[in-house]
Order: sequence, then C-alpha cells, then structure tokens
Amino acid sequence: MDPIDDLRTKIDTFGWAVRNVSDADPARCLSYTVGLTAYGHPEVVMTGLPPEAGHAFLNIVGEIVVREGGRFTAGETTTELADGPAMPVIAVADTSDLTAVEAIYGGVHALQIVWTDSNGRLPWEPGYANSPGSQRLLGSH
Repeated sequence: MDPIDDLRTKIDTFGWAVRNVSDADPARCLSYTVGLTAYGHPEVVMTGLPPEAGHAFLNIVGEIVVREGGRFTAGETTTELADGPAMPVIAVADTSDLTAVEAIYGGVHALQIVWTDSNGRLPWEPGYANSPGSQRLLGSH
C-alpha cells in the first residue's frame, strides 16, 4: 500500500496517524501527527526521540485532541504527556519535513512539543545535559 494511502486508512480508522521520519543522524529524526488538521487543530511534532517514544507521546496527543476535545497552544506548557517537568509547546516555522500533512491537506500548520533532559532542563537553558542539536527546534521558544 502507498504510504499516504496507509496514513489515510489510519486517519479514517482512528482519527489521526503518527508518521516517524528516520535519519542516520538521530538528531534529524522526528515524529509527527497527521489528521489533527481535520479537527481544526495544528499537527504536532516531536524531534530527537527514538521513533517508539515519539509515536507513544503523539498517540497521547491524538487521544487528547480527537477523543477528549483538548487543545495544545503555542506559548503554553503541557504536563499531560508524561510525569515530570512541563513540556513547552512552540509554533513550528519550518514545516518542510511534514510532507505527509502537505500531501493530504495541502497546507501545514504545526506545533512542536519540546522535551526536557534528565535534569528537567530545556535545550535553550544553561546546563542542558544533551548534546547541542540533539533536539531540533523547528520554531522559536
């Protein structure tokens, strides 16, 4: 089955799908939702995570948006995805990697949920424990 047709089938069945984009450089990996656009909500992206982790987080996002009517908004934080520090939500400026959303909906509006390091620090904070670039930011915080 064509990958886009496969995503459409998942969207028809569940209300959304998650697409993982792998790369030899783990920092270039990302996972994103496809289908939230149909609910008047931006698609959601997470970068720099193993595909299984990104997929799991974004399925929670899909449940919140599609099943519970929840919303994520740029400039806010969320504690709904995991125990631990709040995760900021930022507007995505560079949507070029979200090719499936473009193919299905013809346009892309997206948010990125930013995860913290093991010490609860964010990529832009002093003392961030992960290597620079380990979590690509697709917008401004």
